[in-house]
Amino acid sequence: MNIRNIFGLSQENIKLETLINIRWIAIIGQLFAVCLITFYYHFEFPYPWALAAIFLSIFLNGILEFIKTSTQRLNNFWASLSILYDLIQLSFLLYLTGGITNPFSILTIVPTTIAVTYLSKRSSVIIAITSILLLSVLTTQYLPLPGPYISLPEYYLLGLWASLTVGIIFLGFYAYSIAEEHRKRSKALDNLEQTLSRERELKSLGGLAAAAAHELATPLGTITLVVEDLKKQLGKDSRFKQDVDLLNSQIQRCKNILKDLSTDPNKQDSFIENISFKNLIKEITFSLEAPKNKSVKVNDVNIANNIIVSRKVEVIYALRNIIDNALKFANQKIEIEIYNQGKKIGVNINDDGEGFPQDVIQKLGEPYIKSALVAKNKSGLGLGIFISKTLLERTGAKITFKKSSLGGALVSVVWSESSFVIK
Repeated sequence: MNIRNIFGLSQENIKLETLINIRWIAIIGQLFAVCLITFYYHFEFPYPWALAAIFLSIFLNGILEFIKTSTQRLNNFWASLSILYDLIQLSFLLYLTGGITNPFSILTIVPTTIAVTYLSKRSSVIIAITSILLLSVLTTQYLPLPGPYISLPEYYLLGLWASLTVGIIFLGFYAYSIAEEHRKRSKALDNLEQTLSRERELKSLGGLAAAAAHELATPLGTITLVVEDLKKQLGKDSRFKQDVDLLNSQIQRCKNILKDLSTDPNKQDSFIENISFKNLIKEITFSLEAPKNKSVKVNDVNIANNIIVSRKVEVIYALRNIIDNALKFANQKIEIEIYNQGKKIGVNINDDGEGFPQDVIQKLGEPYIKSALVAKNKSGLGLGIFISKTLLERTGAKITFKKSSLGGALVSVVWSESSFVIK
C-alpha cells in the first residue's frame, strides 16, 4: 500500500507558516530547557545528543523558512509527516531526560491536538495512536532524570501513563469536535455565499436579457419587413423560396425567445400544472427539432407513470437548454434515460459527441467559462450551462457532468422525491 493512502489525503489544509512558527516555539523552549539544566544546574545527561536533535529541527525548519510563501499550504500527507517528526523528536528528548517521569512529557498531547484541528480523522487517529505507543515505550525505556535519582513506584508510572493517555484521547476528541463544527459552519457559509453569488449573477443576466429583448425587438421587426418584401419580389421563384422560408422560421424563433425573456414566469399560471415526470421529459424532448442526421431516443422503462411532478418553468427551460446543447455537439445520437431509484428520480442526457473538454469540466456551471477547444471550434461562454445548473438547483436538483458511455458528454440531473414529486 502506498504510504499516501495510509493517510488518504491530498487536500490542502494547514499553512506551512503555521507549522514553522509552532516548531520555532518548541525549539526555543527545548534549547532553553537543555541550556538551563546543563549550564546552570550542571546536571549530567547526554546533552550532545539532545542538542543534535534540536539542531536537526533548526536545520529542517530553516530550509522550510527559506522556501515558504505567505499563503503556501501543506497537503495532509506532508502535514502529517511533519507533526509525526515533531512527536518523535520530542519523544527522543524525553527518552534522554527521564521519559514519562519528565514533567515536560505532558507536551506529547500537543501534536494530537494540532492534528485533530487541521487534519483528517484518519491522520489524527494515526498521530494519537503513535503518541500513546511512544508514551508506552517511555514508561519503561528511558535514561534517568538528571539530578538526584528518585525511584518512583510502578503504580505511579502507570498512573502517569494512564493520565497522559486519557488526556490525549479526551483533548483530541474535544478539539476534533470543535474543529469539525467549525469546518461544517465554514462549509455552510461557503455554500451560502456561492448560492448568493449565483443568484446575483442570474439576476444580472436576467436584467441583461430583458434589455437585450427590448433592444433587439426593433431590428428584428425591420428584418421581418425586409424578408416579407423579398418574398413578394421573388414571387414563386423556387430557387429562393426555401431560403426565405428558413429566414422566416428563424425570425419567428427569435421572436419567441425574446417573448420568453420579457415575460414574467410567475404570471404563466396556465403553464404551471401537474404532470407525470415521464411525460414532462418527453414534452421537453419533442419540443426540440433534431437535425435529420441525428436521433433522439428516450428510455423510460425505469420509471412509473404515477410519479407526478410540478411543471416548473425552471425545469423545462433548463432541461430544454441541456438537451439542445447535446443536439449541437452530438455526432449522430442522443440517449435520454428517465429513472427513479429509491427516494430519488432523475434524468441522464447522453450524447456521442466529443464530450466535455478536460480544461473546463471541473468548472462547468460557473459563468463565462470558455474552453480552449470550444474557442477553437465552436462559440460559447458557458452561460447556458450556468443558467441551467442554477435553475435546476433552485428546484432541489443535483447536476453532475461526466463522460458518457456513448463516448461524448453525460449530464445527470437528480432530485429527491421529497423536493420534487407531488404526493
